[in-house]
Amino acid sequence: MNISDTELDRLFRAANPAPRTTDDSGLTAAEIAIREGIIRGDYRPQRRRRRPALVWAGVVTATAAVAAATVVAVSVLVPTQPAVALTPPALHYTAAGTAAEVFADAERTLMVDAAVAQAPVVHSVSWNWSVDLADEHVEVVPQEITLEWGPGQPTVSTIVAGEPYWPDGERPDGIAASPYAPGELIDTVALSPEEFALPTAVAGLSGSSRAELDAALGAFGATSASSSGELLAAITGLLQYWTLTDAQHAALLELLDEAGGVTVRGETTDRLGRDVIGVQVSLVVPERVETAFISVESGRIVGVESELVAPLEGLPAGVVSYTMWDAAR
Repeated sequence: MNISDTELDRLFRAANPAPRTTDDSGLTAAEIAIREGIIRGDYRPQRRRRRPALVWAGVVTATAAVAAATVVAVSVLVPTQPAVALTPPALHYTAAGTAAEVFADAERTLMVDAAVAQAPVVHSVSWNWSVDLADEHVEVVPQEITLEWGPGQPTVSTIVAGEPYWPDGERPDGIAASPYAPGELIDTVALSPEEFALPTAVAGLSGSSRAELDAALGAFGATSASSSGELLAAITGLLQYWTLTDAQHAALLELLDEAGGVTVRGETTDRLGRDVIGVQVSLVVPERVETAFISVESGRIVGVESELVAPLEGLPAGVVSYTMWDAAR
């Protein structure tokens, strides 16, 4: 199946509305996919390939552990495939107040015990759809990823298989078992500092001032006129690289609040079993709903989840990706 770069770009935008960084000029869609795959940790060069090469159709983030799906491969074009069984179950929400109340409570909590230090280490847990465009197959890939980097230092991404889940603990008929056992090392990707070049505003972020965060988020396409959906995409990009302080999280929440268009879905338990409040941001892609999760305990932004409201390009409606941060805390 031949797909032009223009069409591939459109698919990437539909599956992942995060704006490109300022370093993307001159790159093709395929090159961007490879680079972002390296960042997430799911990219494996040809010489190390264990399965057919994949083009990612999930968010630009890393990493699923306690509530991960098992790896499967199914034909995108087979209408009888029980697609609903291949997506995580929907989260159930209870009332949690207005957006203004949620943001105010979170910011107060963040100021109580600001003990988290900024670090170029990210522990994340994710579940994503990935699509093999050539073979017309989809894989559900669970991963726990640790990304470690630093100025002038090699970057290392370690990918570990997560625990499988299925409704009632039973794998659907016709779905192969994961080739990886829970906890098994899938891959380790190492990059030189030259291969992992970051925009200066991202690599040099060191404080929580509005000017510093605006510059860092700007590297991911955010502007003063960005909607809350566009801003969340940029925040997601930034959280790929940094574990941020509580003060920085408070500033990010303030920016989201100011952007407007945020509605509260309610309180729920996230994919790692943590009490969180889900807030839905403005739509960037009409077919896709984006939810940010704010920890009830810490006030930090600890996850994002994407759902298709209708089938898109062979992907079923429902959850198509999630990423949980602070996974090691």
